[in-house]
Amino acid sequence: MGYKMVFSDMDGTLLWKGVRISVENSTAIRKAVDKGVDFVICTGRGVFGVEKHLEELGLIGKKGYVICQNGAAVYDLKDMKLVIKESFSTEMLKPVADFARSLGGLELFYYDDRNFMCEGLTDVVAEYCKVMRTKPRLVNCPTEYEGELTKCLFSGPREKLEKVKAYAEEILGNQVNLFYSAETYLEFVKKGISKGNALEATAKQAGVDIKDTIAIGDGDNDLSMILKAGLGVAMINGEEHVKAAADYITERNAEENGVAEVIEKFIL
Repeated sequence: MGYKMVFSDMDGTLLWKGVRISVENSTAIRKAVDKGVDFVICTGRGVFGVEKHLEELGLIGKKGYVICQNGAAVYDLKDMKLVIKESFSTEMLKPVADFARSLGGLELFYYDDRNFMCEGLTDVVAEYCKVMRTKPRLVNCPTEYEGELTKCLFSGPREKLEKVKAYAEEILGNQVNLFYSAETYLEFVKKGISKGNALEATAKQAGVDIKDTIAIGDGDNDLSMILKAGLGVAMINGEEHVKAAADYITERNAEENGVAEVIEKFIL
């Protein structure tokens, strides 16, 4: 089958140790792009944490898209302008943030396009900002931000995150999507927003039939796009329920260039 678009998660999938794209993955991606295949990074990160990798791949300025914040923000590679934005109010999130804060031991992060906000400048936040090439804005609660949010992330012990998740589901009902992007990361986006729905919308905008798409990921937040794509691929290092839902499981993990394996097997 002639696949025309490849959607790839970053952390645990494309990146080596969450830091860089390997030579092997980069080479395979460039060969696929040279064949006319669109390579779309699809991540929970803000765009500020993706641009250097797009530059390394030579994708900025070309035809295509990058999906950020788990589908809540989509940018056109030609000019890195925001083409899709789905947000929710800070007022809606405030009671959940207040509850999370009352538990103690959790870090609260808020996102809107290129804006990154946090409630404390810890060593973890400082390192995150260094890696992501962004500067934080300190707030005491989400409502101090004048705009709406595209994503919220709570970080900390899983047992406390489970309490936050249960509370949010109780008071917010069907207003948001909640999911874990890692063992210690609980994320919120607007209801209906997911990597899978962003994949579908982006493929449609590019004029590509969804059966001609590949999605590669490892985590719970990747499940929707793995189920939606023409070929859903789970990394061998992925979560068990994600691998169970995939059409193909890589033989090589993220540290062993699993993305290159997929491109070589199904594209080149």
